[in-house]
Amino acid sequence: MGLVIRLVEERDKTEVLSLLNSVFSENQRTASLRDEAYWKWKFLDGPYGPSMLIVAEQDGRIVGVNNWWSWEFIVRGQVVKALQPSDSAVHPDYRGQGCFKQLRIYGLKAVQGTGVRLLFNYPNENSLHAYLSLGWHFQKPIPWRVRVLRPLSLVKGLFSAAKSEALVIDPTYKIDVRVLNEMAQKTDGYDHFLKINRVPGFHQWRYLNHPHRSYGMITYTRGHKKTAAVFTINKKGHSLEMVVVDMLGSVENTLPLFRRIMDAGRQMNVGFIAVMDNIFFNTPALWRLGFVKRCYKNMVVLPLDLTLESHVKGYGNWSLMAGMHDSI
Repeated sequence: MGLVIRLVEERDKTEVLSLLNSVFSENQRTASLRDEAYWKWKFLDGPYGPSMLIVAEQDGRIVGVNNWWSWEFIVRGQVVKALQPSDSAVHPDYRGQGCFKQLRIYGLKAVQGTGVRLLFNYPNENSLHAYLSLGWHFQKPIPWRVRVLRPLSLVKGLFSAAKSEALVIDPTYKIDVRVLNEMAQKTDGYDHFLKINRVPGFHQWRYLNHPHRSYGMITYTRGHKKTAAVFTINKKGHSLEMVVVDMLGSVENTLPLFRRIMDAGRQMNVGFIAVMDNIFFNTPALWRLGFVKRCYKNMVVLPLDLTLESHVKGYGNWSLMAGMHDSI
């Protein structure tokens, strides 16, 4: 019997999780595994609706998986429904046989007429060609801003063979969802940036309900202008890595906010701080605080609504956050 591409069924859960873990254990940085809690959080409970999970079946065996993660963005007050094809895995015995492409084509056909206007993702070098062969637009390697606080710790982390583990954040930095929701209202606007559509429940789901990762919050207020940053910390060997995954509120506070983040990083003995470059929050200006630019991973987009094409292909039109990636 040939390869069958279909939507996932409840009976497939154990086999799908097993395939994802066996494939991603080869090259993922983190030690966390995909389990039932991850299944519920990622595939079912998202604030924009459940994922579209597609499987490839051969002789009754799941040999390929592709999840289309539901997202929404907002630009000039207009909501843009989007999907991020993630959790893509093909069993080693079936690679090079067109399984990945068939999963993608099935997904592309399935989203027609659903109101989805945009597809985006962050492929590594191994999968980038597969996206480009299907007509996706390559934005650029994603720039990050990195500030080294403890050089020796950084070097130890780079040479450590250990998988990174998410640390539990000190209660001092406990996330206040109410504050994040207030900041979200001040971040929204009618400018040209594509931003996360922070619907009710988004911050609770993304940062408090994540099954395998802990997050903290740091704020800075000047007059009536307040800015918040959400961060997480990884432990890799004996090195600690602080990643700023989200920013909300006034864009005028970026530099003083990051001074406060650096102070917190020093107190927690992190080796370095990293944040995805964000033009809206003017993170390129962080060079003034000693941050340097480093590119990591790629970004690709496929606008299904052609009226969005020129806009979403401009990298500078995005307000990108690392929180748009499930593993951080």
